[in-house]
Amino acid sequence: MNESCTIPTSPFLLNLSHVLVCLTAPVYITTCYILVFKCSPFFSQYRIVLLRHIFTCIFMEYFVDIIWQMTVVVPYSAFCSVGTGHRYPVFMFSIVVAGLCATGVSIMHMFQYRMNAVTDDSIRILKSIITGVKFYHYFMMTSCLCLLIASYNHLADQKAFKTNVQYKFGSVPSYIWCDNCMFINTDSTTVLIFVGLGASSQPLAAVYFGLSVYALKLGLQKLRKSLSQRTITTQRNFLNSLYLQTAVHVIFISVPLGIFFLTFILHIPSSEMYMSYIPMAMFTQHGSLSALALLVSNKPLYSVFTKTFLRMKTNIRETDRVSDIRGAEREHSSWNRTAVRENVMK
Repeated sequence: MNESCTIPTSPFLLNLSHVLVCLTAPVYITTCYILVFKCSPFFSQYRIVLLRHIFTCIFMEYFVDIIWQMTVVVPYSAFCSVGTGHRYPVFMFSIVVAGLCATGVSIMHMFQYRMNAVTDDSIRILKSIITGVKFYHYFMMTSCLCLLIASYNHLADQKAFKTNVQYKFGSVPSYIWCDNCMFINTDSTTVLIFVGLGASSQPLAAVYFGLSVYALKLGLQKLRKSLSQRTITTQRNFLNSLYLQTAVHVIFISVPLGIFFLTFILHIPSSEMYMSYIPMAMFTQHGSLSALALLVSNKPLYSVFTKTFLRMKTNIRETDRVSDIRGAEREHSSWNRTAVRENVMK
């Protein structure tokens, strides 16, 4: 990358997301290991749904942190990439949008699976409404991606919009003119429709999740008459774990996006550049924190986790103890041989 295109940043803040990725990698490894190799038979089908969601999160996390490695430059609200894909910022942005859509779809699949597990035809109308909302949301996401493709040239041709930004602020740093920095070109009608459609899909997703939670609550109430208390408790735990996972995604995706859109309204000086790194770190880590929430809140998985690693710890201790005993035996044997040789010499 040309030196004139280098973004002046704090090394600590720049490497913050890298450090967090290294710290959270064991979470992914542990969760996937338990789901793949230690999963109970009754959990096998739901495991596939969970793994699909986790792999989506893994892709998003490492893509954003390594390949895109984006920084929001304030007060200009510019996306500046310093990762390996910095030459193709619009393409990188498109992949992230598609990844967010895939994350949303995988969460919907988890809700759908749990709803099928605890509900019956007694709430057929409600389930039909939820299905309709789901497919309409799919339609909106598909339309959003199509609009993004149609907007590609508008997003790629940044010269005119950057000139307007320079006119607005009087002057801009030299790196803003580089290809690795892009803006959401609000001068384009297609881009505006894309942004509006993407923003409007969030309330629709909230409606879907709200209706699903209500349907799941009704299903659990009905199952109390036909299932044991232990089964009801297990199902409720699965649902609470799913709610926690979803809450993590909502918070750690919505807050950074909200802060970004606020930069269009509020003037954040360049001296407050750190404010762009913290939301990006949140956005990057939403998948690993969701996996951690699953591992901790899902009792069957947490039970397997504790048993597996306690057994490993016990085996390590036993190995160390056996090694100590064998070492002591070898030392004792060596001492005996030495004593025998000394007696012979005498």
